[in-house]
Amino acid sequence: TTNGTTPTSNSTVYGGAINVAASETLKAIATRSGYFDSNVGTAAYVIAGSPTISYASGFTPGNITFNGPAKLNGTRLQLTDTTSTVGSSSAWFNTPVNVQKFTTDFTFQLTSPNADGMTFAIQNAGLTAIGGGGGGLGYGPDTPGGPPPTILNSIAVKFDVFDNVGEGNNSTGLYTGGASPTTPATTFGGGVDLHSGHIFSAHIVYDGTTLTMTVTDTTKTTNTFTKSWIVNIPSAVGANTAYAGFTGGIGGLTVRSEIVTWTYTVN
Repeated sequence: TTNGTTPTSNSTVYGGAINVAASETLKAIATRSGYFDSNVGTAAYVIAGSPTISYASGFTPGNITFNGPAKLNGTRLQLTDTTSTVGSSSAWFNTPVNVQKFTTDFTFQLTSPNADGMTFAIQNAGLTAIGGGGGGLGYGPDTPGGPPPTILNSIAVKFDVFDNVGEGNNSTGLYTGGASPTTPATTFGGGVDLHSGHIFSAHIVYDGTTLTMTVTDTTKTTNTFTKSWIVNIPSAVGANTAYAGFTGGIGGLTVRSEIVTWTYTVN
């Protein structure tokens, strides 16, 4: 198979070379009548200039490490749901990516957005890295200066729907070193309201000096907001490569935080 699905004896039979026109994951088994199918063999083919991480049509099993309640919900990456009111989660792409210059695009939806929210994060603390719940958003402490857990050697951009310590209930911000993703913060403008329940697209570009994020409401496409931060990401994470992914947190109230699609391309 060439679309990330697990092959079966009913899958396409290839008797020769396979043309790989774009970065993709190939999976294969050997079958023979009267015998059990072989184990699945997997190979990821990455073509220069194409996304290093490519879930443009939704997520498929494999290549992501989940922590806490994070899981796949169909083709969505679900960080938190509405079955619990306390906790934190994280999900990381298994292979470190270059963070010197990059573009990443993801769409996300916050359903029943009461508290608290999620982050897009890059870190070198490892695949089991996870921060605190509540205002910690699965990235850092619940309050500024609060106790661990936190994710060191990292940066995070937040999408926050609850006012914990004055950050507002519809805010974003850039945080480094596992700091509490509460304050300082910037309120979303341009009609972008994370409480709408709509699907939003986030377009993030890092040029080596400035991280620029544009968030657009896919239901009301004129509602868009752009924010930039000066940051040295390789210095913050301690290397030119790091793990990329998402974190989420709830505390007292709930929100279902889901990533619908995601791509990451090294510039």
